[in-house]
Amino acid sequence: MTDWREELARFVAEAPGNVIGPERALAPEWAGLRLYEEPLVGTADAGDPLFAALQAPEAVGPWFRVPGDWLPGARTVLSFFLPFSRRVRESNIPGRDPSGGWLHGRVEGQAFLMEACRYLKARLEAEGYEAVIPCDCPEFWSVGRAGSNPRAWDPSASFTSVWSERHVAYVCGLGTFGLSRGLITEKGQCGRFGSLVTTAPLPATPRPCTGLYDYCTRCGACAARCPAGAISLAEGKAHPPCAAYLAETGRRFPPRYGCGKCQVGVPCMSRIPLGREK
Repeated sequence: MTDWREELARFVAEAPGNVIGPERALAPEWAGLRLYEEPLVGTADAGDPLFAALQAPEAVGPWFRVPGDWLPGARTVLSFFLPFSRRVRESNIPGRDPSGGWLHGRVEGQAFLMEACRYLKARLEAEGYEAVIPCDCPEFWSVGRAGSNPRAWDPSASFTSVWSERHVAYVCGLGTFGLSRGLITEKGQCGRFGSLVTTAPLPATPRPCTGLYDYCTRCGACAARCPAGAISLAEGKAHPPCAAYLAETGRRFPPRYGCGKCQVGVPCMSRIPLGREK
């Protein structure tokens, strides 16, 4: 059977899209920037009851589409985490503004993540299985401010979508949530998640934790670093001020945007915090 982590790791190591060429670089010093390091891959049975649990109002919401809604006959959900390279991570520690490396990671990094999704889809199909990429399907929608997306299942819903990569990654055993609402993996939380639903019968990855926040120490470092003041120990992350700050960076650094300050210079930047290891 194909080792999908090895397959994805090879693609990430060799694909040109994982490196910022001179023609795309924001400045000469970012030419040659490698966006991602070796990925993590997790899988879950498409019928895992945790997917249906994500339809609860306190989770994603009733609009969340379970794997079988995306692909009749689905057997497995494959989720992966692409960790940002050390240079991307560390470049973003100083200052209030996102670094050029982080801006590349947020925008060109997302484009490369979709390349990786489509690569895995093609490989699964080459082996005779069906596969879909939920966030690349016509049925996918997300919404920021309530009422801003006419496709939203509930016009009062805000900061949600019909498929949440972070929640799916949790079900697939890749990590647990932190105070800033990012997912902390064994390689930290600096990076991006992707996923596919497939008819391939892959063994499920054991979930190392049972709690939603088992890897978070609630140290408050992310709250102290947030330039928007959007994170508190009492309430966690408030989406509106975070979104407003991201929109501000979009106006200042078009066509790119980003922040990520809560993910760098903190104990969970590139690992599970000490004392919370598996």
